[in-house]
Amino acid sequence: MWKRIAVVLVLVLALVGGGIVLYFSTPYEGSEASIQSVQDDPRVDVETTDGVSVLSPADGDSEVGVVFYPGARVAPNAYYRSLAPLVTEANATVYIAEMPLNVALLDADAVDDIRTDEDQIETWVVGGHSLGGVAACSYAAEEDVDGLLMVASYCNDDISDRDIAVLSVTGSADTVLDWEDYRASKADLPAATTSEQLPDVNHTQFGSYHGQRGDSASPLTYEEAHDRFAAVVVPWIEARAVEGQS
Repeated sequence: MWKRIAVVLVLVLALVGGGIVLYFSTPYEGSEASIQSVQDDPRVDVETTDGVSVLSPADGDSEVGVVFYPGARVAPNAYYRSLAPLVTEANATVYIAEMPLNVALLDADAVDDIRTDEDQIETWVVGGHSLGGVAACSYAAEEDVDGLLMVASYCNDDISDRDIAVLSVTGSADTVLDWEDYRASKADLPAATTSEQLPDVNHTQFGSYHGQRGDSASPLTYEEAHDRFAAVVVPWIEARAVEGQS
């Protein structure tokens, strides 16, 4: 009898484990239209190598690199449209790494391999959306970077004493972000952190995907939300480039 019980338990654990793996290995993909709009933009080169999507200026080299961690269960291509203005308007190169099981905390050091291969970049910014922002902050707490971009996210590490530029962007219609944890974690950020809340933007509109459970509806189109995001992030990235040249 005990052998049968043991076999049943093993099968149950295998099914549960397999279900969890299947759940996280099936990410939210970017909409076809959003992906195509960036791929068709003559100002942007789009390449994917070893699981890293790279959006770079088509007409020249860039000295600013932005490594972006996707949110949990979100594919890198879901951020092409929202991050493309960093390329076209701030002349940055954007790296979006695919994560193990689509969970950024499983590879918070992914930035290291990217930085090693890109010696032309002078200024490095690490950022992330939702759980990806938690991973980005974890990296910034241990390594030397020039900026931290938190998108609908917060820090689990105390970086309040770090000399690093931080931009925290949220949306007023976001009902996925844990606002209580977000407010509590503000004490873990440097005093000079810039915080921006975008009116009517929800959680998924920081990317170009649909279907995330718990998110609220927004009166904005995704394009309008991305424009609001770019309006605050592009000048901040440009400021990091100027600081890197001084």
